[in-house]
Amino acid sequence: MVNRRKQLVRITTALLIGILFYIQFSTLWVEASTVNEGNTIEKHVDISILIWSAFIVGGCIIGTLSYVSWKKYNAEIKSKKEAKKDKSVD
Repeated sequence: MVNRRKQLVRITTALLIGILFYIQFSTLWVEASTVNEGNTIEKHVDISILIWSAFIVGGCIIGTLSYVSWKKYNAEIKSKKEAKKDKSVD
């Protein structure tokens, strides 16, 4: 068990060091673009990405809260049934 833990720590450390080296020494590609005539800059904001992100995040939150509420509801029903069956005196 201890040997597997040491091996897991070594692998995790090696992966983290590899990721850090990759981030530090990776090359960045920069592409130049042409300048528009009249020195105007077009500003284009794509709002659909924001809407999709809001739907995805909101859906995850609603799904998680629904699941937790359902599990809590089932646990409360189960505990009430067990309390009714238990006729012992404390």
